[in-house]
Amino acid sequence: MVTLVVPAPASSQDVQPDTLRLSLDDAMRLAEGGNPGFRQADNAVGLNSVESRATWLSELVPQVSVQLFNTNFTGNLQRRAVDNFGNPIENPTADWNYFSRTTQALNLSWSFQGRSLFDTHRRQALVNRDRDLARGAALSELQIEVQRRYIDALEQRELMQAEEDLIVARRVDQDVASRLFSLAIRTRVDVLNAELAVEQQSLAHRRQQGAFERALLALRTTLGADGPEALDLEPEPLPIFDPSGLDTDALVRRALDANPALRRADVAVRQASVGVAEQRNTWWPQVSMGFDLVRRAQQPSDGALFDVSFDEDLDRAFFLQLSLPVFNGFFENRRDAQRADVELDNRREADREARLGVEESVRGSRLELTNQWETLRLAERSLEIAEEALRLAREEYRLGARSFEDLRASFDQEAETRRQVIAARYAFVDALLDLEEAVGEPVRPVANGPAGPER
Repeated sequence: MVTLVVPAPASSQDVQPDTLRLSLDDAMRLAEGGNPGFRQADNAVGLNSVESRATWLSELVPQVSVQLFNTNFTGNLQRRAVDNFGNPIENPTADWNYFSRTTQALNLSWSFQGRSLFDTHRRQALVNRDRDLARGAALSELQIEVQRRYIDALEQRELMQAEEDLIVARRVDQDVASRLFSLAIRTRVDVLNAELAVEQQSLAHRRQQGAFERALLALRTTLGADGPEALDLEPEPLPIFDPSGLDTDALVRRALDANPALRRADVAVRQASVGVAEQRNTWWPQVSMGFDLVRRAQQPSDGALFDVSFDEDLDRAFFLQLSLPVFNGFFENRRDAQRADVELDNRREADREARLGVEESVRGSRLELTNQWETLRLAERSLEIAEEALRLAREEYRLGARSFEDLRASFDQEAETRRQVIAARYAFVDALLDLEEAVGEPVRPVANGPAGPER
């Protein structure tokens, strides 16, 4: 197992006062507090408790209604009356009648249909569970993204440092060409070519510096960091190891159990199952019950207006109602039940599709990790060969056995191979992050555990 540490570009005394120095662990914590996407998922979890209480109070326990005060003053004039046989006649004593009334009332009511109370509780529990899983998935995605951005910035910084080292090497070769020219061993053309190589290498360094600055900007955006501070990244060990010990089938089993997307797909299936149960409740009788307690003061004229005394009449009533609404919207109920069955079947198929996709992703990422490991080994071996070839080419150039153009070809070959090694190291880490994202949890050896809660 190989662990590579990326060197820091400057000592601590070179860091400006307005620079924010970050480790990968610091970046993880900062992202949890500042990344807008994760904050939205985290805020949504805060609805769980209040919605659970609302479900209990509105669906699972009786509803309470209290009327504290209701007073009114009424007058009516009846010009028609009814005789002993029920026929309307002229009212011989038609006149205005006035009366007043003040009431207070307490009402308790409760209704359910089939297993609606249990289904309501199950649905709310699944909604809460889905929010928790969404937060966990957002956190996992954020951790992977922060690692990608952080590692990418380290890669760009290491490439920039490599370009700086190449500038130093080019200047050494320029000095050699100038010394040989002063001894009349080489021509002025070699000196100019060496100077051109230094300038071109400086240009490559400037381009790489721009790439590093863009990588820092992308990291800052992922962190959700505010403020003008520049970022200074601490060196971080690269989790590079021989992946031959990773069992692909075991990784697939872990992914089927831990992958956040699969967990949410399972919750979606259970929610669809609750939807089927809710539609079946429409075929069950509906039970309604309640209790009313009413205090009523009623007097002629305004005698009961604003009357809140305790010696007035009290009315109590209890009711129990059983209805069979199976024929109310019969065809609509059948349609909704069929839709619920189809939704459940589709959710199951979506869950199966997600599992197949996760298995493919895990196996493909595992293959890519092995390919990147072999690529890294070949790149490191190629760098050893290129360094030895450059060393011999420089000796031959000093002895006059090689032209500067030949030496420059060796320069370029060694520089490109050095860049390939750096890129191969970080490509291995990218492949590892792809695999861990597919599995849903870290798979690297314990010694190379990731920063974050699961380290």
